[in-house]
Amino acid sequence: MDAEPTSSSPESQFMALLENRPIPVADALTLLHSGQPHESAKKIDEWFALLIAELAETDDFAGLYLVVKERAATSSITLSPTTIRDALRKACKDRLALSFIDVAAFGDTPLAESFRRLDLLLSLVPGTQVIDAAWGFGTVKRLDDFYKRITVDFAGKPGHTLTFATASESLSRAPHDHLLTIRNNNPESIARMVSEKPDELVRLALRSFGEMPVAKLEDVLAKTGIVPTARWKGFWEAARKALKGDPLVIIPNKRSENIQLRAQVESYGDAWFDDLAANRDPVKILDAIAELETAGKLAGLEDTRRGILEDRLAFAIKGAHNTDAPLYARLATTVAHLGFLTPPLDQLRAHLWEQQRFIRAAEGLAVRDIAALTTFLLADGNQAAVRLLAALPEMPFSLLNETLAALKQTPEAEEACRALLSQPKAPPTLVNWIFRFRKEVAAWHLPPLIDLLNHAIVIVEGRLSGEALRMQNNLKQLFEQAKWLEAIFEELTPHQRQLLFDRIQASTAWDPSTHRSLIGRMLKLDPSLAERKKSAAQPTAEAVRWTSWRSLAEHQLQYKKLVEVDLPKNSHNIAVARSYGDLRENFEYQAAKDLQRQLLQRQAEMQIELKTVKGTDFADAPCNKAGSGTTVVLRMADGSNRTYTILGEWDSDGARNIISNKTRLALCLENKAVGDTVSVPAQGGEETAVIEAIRPPDAAVKEWIASSPGETE
Repeated sequence: MDAEPTSSSPESQFMALLENRPIPVADALTLLHSGQPHESAKKIDEWFALLIAELAETDDFAGLYLVVKERAATSSITLSPTTIRDALRKACKDRLALSFIDVAAFGDTPLAESFRRLDLLLSLVPGTQVIDAAWGFGTVKRLDDFYKRITVDFAGKPGHTLTFATASESLSRAPHDHLLTIRNNNPESIARMVSEKPDELVRLALRSFGEMPVAKLEDVLAKTGIVPTARWKGFWEAARKALKGDPLVIIPNKRSENIQLRAQVESYGDAWFDDLAANRDPVKILDAIAELETAGKLAGLEDTRRGILEDRLAFAIKGAHNTDAPLYARLATTVAHLGFLTPPLDQLRAHLWEQQRFIRAAEGLAVRDIAALTTFLLADGNQAAVRLLAALPEMPFSLLNETLAALKQTPEAEEACRALLSQPKAPPTLVNWIFRFRKEVAAWHLPPLIDLLNHAIVIVEGRLSGEALRMQNNLKQLFEQAKWLEAIFEELTPHQRQLLFDRIQASTAWDPSTHRSLIGRMLKLDPSLAERKKSAAQPTAEAVRWTSWRSLAEHQLQYKKLVEVDLPKNSHNIAVARSYGDLRENFEYQAAKDLQRQLLQRQAEMQIELKTVKGTDFADAPCNKAGSGTTVVLRMADGSNRTYTILGEWDSDGARNIISNKTRLALCLENKAVGDTVSVPAQGGEETAVIEAIRPPDAAVKEWIASSPGETE
């Protein structure tokens, strides 16, 4: 039995604090932390749970929020996100704050991200200065808890409205020393920097926006109108000359690499290691260790300091566990690279293998980090290669590339690729890789070239998104390269050329102009194909696709901006870049021309889409089965309900649970009736649900459909 607490014991002191109203939260936390070495972890957990419950019961939202954040950050036992959400909602009596709690999405996003969103939203009051990645500097005008939106006066768009969800993702508080804040509050000082101290302006931009390449720096300063495009070349030359002798600024030789700005010339002495030992930010811990290695200070490091590195990495790994897969992977490979024994490498690999977490990690990693991740996983033994090859279809291209580069000489890699390419539909990433490295794998026994080309055309014709869309665009550009197509034709037999010609002639993948050029190029390569050319070689019209009137109007506005703003601006940039001289060595000109090709391609695609997709209000949509224009209520396996409204192809609004009819979830629900059991996407794969109800969209969704773009953002 537990001993009775004495009046001076930590437990009796803690219970006495709970009797106060309001509860002295700071004193309670101090007591809990000071008592931890003397009490069991279980006892401390019980005290924290009791404190959280009391604060929720007494409606002390501010105190409760402080406690749950503290507990989530320091506890070895992670608080359930739903427990945090429910406790905060119970203690909160303010409608605006309740809306913010919902937007924080506890349980649907990593816990740290939920806290970040809620911290930001709670700090936004009228008059708060903010920065948005797209709109720049702005001032909060008002917050509307009924429609759950915020109005911000941006410099280029006063009175712009965003949903709370959008604001939590795109806005940040404007620091007083940020370039855009200073420009708003004291524009004369920025103008003087442009003319008299360009180096100081560059330093300010790097401190404000982070390290960046020269091209990005130019884009930032020109986009905000601080340095006119026509003045950029002279401005940068003056800034570069002044920065050349500054030991705190490192200007790389390659334009693609970041300009680095150091706070001071670092000696990496005791003070630096003391700071690292106290650091609790996993990202900053990793960056600090990378900085130490870059400075060449790792070799011959004494045991005490190596112990600090090992301890901080172990701490950071705990913080990234189950919350940030890319960061976890970087930390794990760093532990292996530095030769540390804790945490054990097999434990780190096991976590990355679990639920194919290494794939989620790769999606957020730079190429060099993916190479390290691949090496780290392959060191797990013979089965590692088998596991990686089995996951090829789900991999992003960068991970697939590193995996096959490492295993290219093995028969297992050849067999895995041959099996995937022999299926009716091959992964877009693998098809891209095969065409990029066909010479290197020429000895592999893969399907015939004509079959690989058919895979590519199927991908080009698909309606894809994300990584697959990028692969689709790569393949489109490949077909449009004259030298590539000529080399392909040389490998094909006359019959195979006919098959390829017929296939492309019937395809709807390319816009009419590009399609005609492609057909003409093929006829030039093989004139005998002319007899197979059809009189109407244009792609046939697609079936009508539907979207809401609101989303249709939004796309029409995007097309108008593309034609009336983006393309003219690009033409101006080409003219300015042409004035810089020799076009063969003119980076600015080449970049502007590349952008022009992308914009023109997008224009052609949007023209076709706007002709094909039609608007509707979904008023007459039947509700006997799930489909476009219906609201579907799902009963999940845990007894909870989820509600989704399926609308048209371009419709999506997370705050209202509106999803496109092209999403995987909508396709799983399509044509299902009330009472049907369905498998729906989940974070770890799929989960089972039962359709509880199918009904028309509610008033809020109908209002959204009828609104103009921007009204409900």
